[in-house]
Amino acid sequence: MKNILNRISRKLKVVLLVAIVTFVSNCTITSRIPVSQNMNLSNSYAVKVVEKKLPGGETRKDIRDPRAYYHYLMALRAVEGHQFEKASANFRKVVQFDPGSFKFSYQLAINLIRAGTIEDAYKTLEESLTRFPDSPELNMMIGDILSARGENERALSHYQIVIDSASGLARAYLLSGSIYEAQQKYDYAEDMYRKVLQIEPDNPLGYHFLARMQIIKGKLENAQKSLNQTLKLRPNLLQTRSWLAWVLEAQGKPDEAKKQYKILLKLDPLNETIHKRMTTMKGSVIPVVVNSSKYRASAEKFIGAPDTHLKIGAIYYEQGIYLKALDEFQLLQHRKQDKEILMTLGRIYEILGRTDRAIQEISRLIMLESGSAPLKIYLARLYSMNKDTKKVAPLIEEAIKIDQNNDGLYHSLAIAYIAVDQLDKAINAIQKAISIEPDKDSYYFELGALLERTGKFELAIKNIKRSIELNPMHSNAHNFLGYIYAEQGKSLDKALVHLNKALSIQPKNGYFLDSLSWIYFKKGEPEKALREIKKAMVYSSPDPVLYSHLGDIHFSLTNYTEAGKAWEKSLFLTLKKIDDIDGEIPNPKELEKKIQKAQRFMSNN
Repeated sequence: MKNILNRISRKLKVVLLVAIVTFVSNCTITSRIPVSQNMNLSNSYAVKVVEKKLPGGETRKDIRDPRAYYHYLMALRAVEGHQFEKASANFRKVVQFDPGSFKFSYQLAINLIRAGTIEDAYKTLEESLTRFPDSPELNMMIGDILSARGENERALSHYQIVIDSASGLARAYLLSGSIYEAQQKYDYAEDMYRKVLQIEPDNPLGYHFLARMQIIKGKLENAQKSLNQTLKLRPNLLQTRSWLAWVLEAQGKPDEAKKQYKILLKLDPLNETIHKRMTTMKGSVIPVVVNSSKYRASAEKFIGAPDTHLKIGAIYYEQGIYLKALDEFQLLQHRKQDKEILMTLGRIYEILGRTDRAIQEISRLIMLESGSAPLKIYLARLYSMNKDTKKVAPLIEEAIKIDQNNDGLYHSLAIAYIAVDQLDKAINAIQKAISIEPDKDSYYFELGALLERTGKFELAIKNIKRSIELNPMHSNAHNFLGYIYAEQGKSLDKALVHLNKALSIQPKNGYFLDSLSWIYFKKGEPEKALREIKKAMVYSSPDPVLYSHLGDIHFSLTNYTEAGKAWEKSLFLTLKKIDDIDGEIPNPKELEKKIQKAQRFMSNN
């Protein structure tokens, strides 16, 4: 969690074809098929055919209910957007209308788990197992929920069904082993962990958990081999390396232990425990006596609880398999006070595009860590991503109360105020950032841009110049200063100097070329202006300002048809960006007047 926070703080109606009545259970149609969100098929002909009783009073079994197909499409659409709540609601309907397929019961359960409704998932799995009692997938899931709830014997019975199914799920052995370990049945646990490696010889967690048993039993040389094998497969597992250092120390191998501790400090330089171990280790270490109750108690305390779901989830997270990581961490909901779990859930939801759920998890975390400024900044960023900009600035202000001399926080506050169009407050915030860090060129540039937006041109020019003094290669500052001069229609020769400097740094910047074009236009040199604006359009995406300038230049050259077309394009792009308060856009009414003017001139000619 600390590493994540450090990184964050640094960055601050189409109808369904009801004629399809032969529904295929393993259909692979994607959720991009357009489907009406609120369609009622109950009175459709196809449904009536399905519900019609045969002469003997039996229902039709040769065709499937089209409502199942409809809700299946809706579920796929929700799954694609990681809308687990909507997906589970639709899969529940699919199961209702097509209860004979195990796959839909599985999808219902997995989406309920991913939505965090574990109790609902448990009830669903219980009901599904009455129809599919031997399903390894369903038994695996309900076993996971039971083991997380501490109902170990019941969990073991479900894991045994998975094992008996010969499905090759090493996970069932791993979790069975962790239960036996929690019950201090170490021989059974070791046997389970060995079976994990029989099925998956390259499973790092198999070696990791096997080493736990070997440490507890005092088989330190075997533990060393297992830990080395784990690190060979996963070199960045810090806990495994920490155990290896401890095992080496316990065997009286201080030099080898120190080597591992040094690697740990490179990976986690702020780890106080490792620093203490390094300072307390002497030149020679006496091997521990492993055949004693004192050693076993010490070993059990050192390795701690198995935390199997946490370990599996961490591996998936590291591999970027975020949905499976989410499955594991959601099973740990009973540990909602665990800060690392809340942080990881928030990160996973953010990565999956569910910023609303990320906000929920990080808000819970802040209740536990109310004094963390980076967490408040992280939550502010999530609100910004979720388009809830009004909540951003208050959170940053709370962070500033905790860390009052952080110029970056004031800079973030300025950006937050810009997002809600409170430019005066944004100016105050960036000025506060400058008072803390007076030599940062980017702050003066942003202050100048804000002052220009509020009509304070002289102050804007002063701050942009200060930005250039601090960083003569600040191409954006040179461009901005040149553009301001051009807009004011004065100091046009100075404007050219600044634009040429900007383009010497970024010669293919379309917006810089637009500024150069505008300077030539203001100087009364429309041919040069047209040449540069055409270059600008090659190097930039369609922009309403550029098309507006193109229209003005064409009009000055009496190219009225081209001017009208350019202004029409500018108006079209302007109306698309009308709600984009961050971008510069022309005035739509002025563009309409220009278009009418061009049309009049075309008519007159």
